[in-house]
Amino acid sequence: MEKKESIAENRTGCATVTYKSRLYDRHQDWIFYTKQIYNQVVWHYYQVLMDETQILEQSNFLALRTLEEISIGTKEMKARGEEPIWKLQNLPKIPLYFRRSAINMALGLARSYVVSKERWQQDINRRMPSPAAGLDCSIVLYKGMYRNFCENSIELKLYNGEKWVWVTYPYTGRKIPKGYKILSPTLKVEKHHTFLHIPVETKVEDIRTINERMETEELICAISFPDNDCLAVCVIMNKKGKIKESHFIHGGAEREEKRQKQLKRLEKSKESRKDDGNKQKIEQNTGRENQDIYKKIEQINQYYAHQVSREIIKYCVKNKIKVVIVPNYENTINFQTKGYLKTNGFHWQGRAIIRNLKYKAFQKGIVVTTIRPYHIADSCSECGAKIQRYNEGHKASQNYYGGQLYQCPNGHKGNAALNSAKNIGRYFLRRFQNE
Repeated sequence: MEKKESIAENRTGCATVTYKSRLYDRHQDWIFYTKQIYNQVVWHYYQVLMDETQILEQSNFLALRTLEEISIGTKEMKARGEEPIWKLQNLPKIPLYFRRSAINMALGLARSYVVSKERWQQDINRRMPSPAAGLDCSIVLYKGMYRNFCENSIELKLYNGEKWVWVTYPYTGRKIPKGYKILSPTLKVEKHHTFLHIPVETKVEDIRTINERMETEELICAISFPDNDCLAVCVIMNKKGKIKESHFIHGGAEREEKRQKQLKRLEKSKESRKDDGNKQKIEQNTGRENQDIYKKIEQINQYYAHQVSREIIKYCVKNKIKVVIVPNYENTINFQTKGYLKTNGFHWQGRAIIRNLKYKAFQKGIVVTTIRPYHIADSCSECGAKIQRYNEGHKASQNYYGGQLYQCPNGHKGNAALNSAKNIGRYFLRRFQNE
């Protein structure tokens, strides 16, 4: 038994993190030319696969070889003077790795479509998939399409309208830690700027499953997300459900102040244009400004979602926690009936924090699991009775969702978010206590 646990503890794996960097704005037209050619090549091979669907039954390696043979030809075909049946037309000479990147992109698109179509045929109530059209694929850079990749610049092979040339692009962004394995970067064009998305493979020291961890770990961390000034409440407890300590992560009031500042900008902008007689111009300007303001609000949301998830990870690492439990909020929240969630999913950040938490935790060897969120907020963690919520100076009520305090008929009372976190942990532990 001891040998089995030792093997489980030593299992390692890897995780992929994407670093986003912005390229210096030079020769943008060359990047556009190259992307256009890339999408034309992807579209060509996608059409081949839609006509020659048997190729999709092969492995990626064999499918790539087959597609190259029927589009480029073989030495024997060239010796006999034969033309390939699916020859690339009206395009400049395509570099080898550029073509292979496009082929693999086309294989992924074609396989995705075929699988979606098969599911639709089995269930006609599903939405019928549409074949790819008007492709707008970002360029996946294989070796041979880039070189001299260093801390602040990269050399790319681009088409300048006449020939393929090498261009050095300085870039800015997060520095990639030394010793990490860099995978194929992706060149993405967003409006008038170009970004380099760099996948980086990192080693994960512990990839044990929940069941394996619960055989050896003595402590777990349960987390609730109240979304008031307190954005997350962490509770560390042992296997018997006894609380060791708790941790409150604040910042909601600061975040809300920043969001309200953006919304006030919107109102001020509307007022300043009321006297403008050009209705069409007003609508165009309002639409653009609305878009910019909501984008800024989304950036604020993302910042705090990342900040909270990082603080949770830091807290778990400090306390040597390997198992984290959160509520599973997939398709369970009716925002129209949840006043404390401000009635819309755009405002509430629980899902975004959990999403960030999962991949950040995995990189640190911590596993995040979920429980069904039923009755975690309306039941007493001590006795299971229905609770009433309230704030200081207000009457307690079961329907007072915004209440940050609670009380139950059996005399238990305290912080409502802390009560929810305790319920999350204890509901999870029941599974192992009953075994």
